[in-house]
Amino acid sequence: MHEDLNAQHTIVTGGASGIGAAVVADLKARGHVVTVFDLQPSPDASVTSLAVDVTDEQAVAEAVAAAEARSGVVTGVVACHGIRGSYVPALDLDLTAVRRVYDIHVVGTLAVCREVVRRLGGRAASMVLISSTTAYGGWVNQSDYGPAKAAVRQLAQNLAIEWAPLGVRVNAVAPGHTRTPMVQSLIDGGYDVVQVEARMPLGRLAEPDEMARSITALLCDATFVTGQCLPVDGGWTAVGK
Repeated sequence: MHEDLNAQHTIVTGGASGIGAAVVADLKARGHVVTVFDLQPSPDASVTSLAVDVTDEQAVAEAVAAAEARSGVVTGVVACHGIRGSYVPALDLDLTAVRRVYDIHVVGTLAVCREVVRRLGGRAASMVLISSTTAYGGWVNQSDYGPAKAAVRQLAQNLAIEWAPLGVRVNAVAPGHTRTPMVQSLIDGGYDVVQVEARMPLGRLAEPDEMARSITALLCDATFVTGQCLPVDGGWTAVGK
């Protein structure tokens, strides 16, 4: 079964800002019909924007049904939603907050992807989940966010194996430091971006539109790729120290 990605209807979770908003713009340029799932409204009035808590299974099912009633069967998903971790030592983590990080990143991603696959009716589809460079190796003060993103990376592999016979490709992208509102808030709070840039072979942070182009290429163009996680990180994970 080969993908026909012409006039594809794609859901972008977290599509109201940051990388997600850049993905929406790039998909529109490719001719996709886009529906945004986000608790905040999309600034792009030309796309359907639905307020969805991705951890609420019933809300997800209703939102996918509403999206399809308006724009046809969904055959693409980019799971860009997410929240920050607490950035504190593991001994100081609030476990309720940790569960929320896992619930949004892992359970929420599975909920959306699974609901779309249930409704495909034999059509091919492609999905890109958003992991992180924090999924590679250990990071200080990231015992909530990093493992959650590692679980997303693993989820992409598991779903790719299960759903390949259905004609569904599932991959992940692991963004490096990208100048999103979330990262900018860290910088404003004292995060040493100069040190980060000095460690990166390309010597700078990514822009959201650069990240978006890698995501949409994996979603649309890499038709024989599944179960992979692509670091898009300016060479960060290539540095062995």
